[in-house]
Amino acid sequence: MKNFTQNIKIKLSIFAFLFINFAFFVKYLSRITPYYLIISTLLVVVLYYLLEFRSKIVVPKSKQKIIIYLLFFLFLIGSGFIFYKIPVESLNVDRWSVITSFWDNFFKGEYVYFAKSNMDNHPGPMPFYFIMALPFYCIGELGWYSVLGFFVFHSILIYTKTSYEIRFLILLLILISPFYLWEVMTRSNIFLNGCLVLFSIIYLFKSFEKNYSRKIILNGIIIGLLISTRNVFVIPYIVAFLFVLKDNRVRFLEIVYIGLICIIVFTLSFVPFVLLHLASFMKMNPFIIQSGYLMPTEYSLFCVLIAFGSFWFCKEKKDVYFFSGLLLFFPIVLHYLYQISLHGFIETFFNSRADISYFILCIPFFLYYLVLNSNNKNKSLV
Repeated sequence: MKNFTQNIKIKLSIFAFLFINFAFFVKYLSRITPYYLIISTLLVVVLYYLLEFRSKIVVPKSKQKIIIYLLFFLFLIGSGFIFYKIPVESLNVDRWSVITSFWDNFFKGEYVYFAKSNMDNHPGPMPFYFIMALPFYCIGELGWYSVLGFFVFHSILIYTKTSYEIRFLILLLILISPFYLWEVMTRSNIFLNGCLVLFSIIYLFKSFEKNYSRKIILNGIIIGLLISTRNVFVIPYIVAFLFVLKDNRVRFLEIVYIGLICIIVFTLSFVPFVLLHLASFMKMNPFIIQSGYLMPTEYSLFCVLIAFGSFWFCKEKKDVYFFSGLLLFFPIVLHYLYQISLHGFIETFFNSRADISYFILCIPFFLYYLVLNSNNKNKSLV
């Protein structure tokens, strides 16, 4: 029964990964060819082949390190070429402009959440999202911020002591997936944000397993800062905290202390940006922007309630990653269904009434769940 349940989770993780890539293929290939459905299907079959028949992809041990370094080199060169050849202003995505307008307002002494992007959107993310992007704002190319997602996920694979074969496959899958090409091209950073949250949960578990000193303070600081990027990330943290509590890995008071530090750090992250603009903060802030953008507040609360109940289905640590991915995937599906009910499929999907990019939030969690199962099942992803 356990193996059957695990196989279902593996299949769902693969389905979600392929579904998201298929959606990206269809949406953007439809703009350049009338045969987009056929081509998208064939390309997703290639991705599936890499997952299903991984054992047939043989990489000589003597060349494994060299090939991974070569992937990194080609990725950096390719990213630089994209940044040089594709002006970000020519794209119909304004995440780069949201960050730029935020810091432009800050350095002019104006309230940051009154800033508007080149597409007339207010900044939606929490403050630490912008703080992480500041070095790249200063060098004038936010695309390198997007590139970090690839390196962070590779760091996760190393931290988990994943084999070279699996690292090569996962990195290759990311590099040839349209969602990540979209991330780099549009200077988005959703994958990076998801990877950082994933890494923080992995560290949370390892810190309690090894009884690291200062684990409470450090975990509270890290989680507080990462929640100060996007409020939707509270979902995987709910699942993780309730799991370790149910599994008797930590005492209830430890969770309370981490939570208090997290709240303090989260609150402090707002101080530099709202201290002189309290009245403006009450009129416009990321809570107002985010709650009204994706879907009605009651739908969002419903997803959070599901997160509180899902930990009962987490029988082992790696289940936390699967259900975190599922609970980040589910709200975006709800978002799409809600928008389709209002505007129809064509307007919602092809004309971007709903934002396809938010599906990327769940990908690091699903991929990592597959990695853990590959490590435990003779290095097979399926």
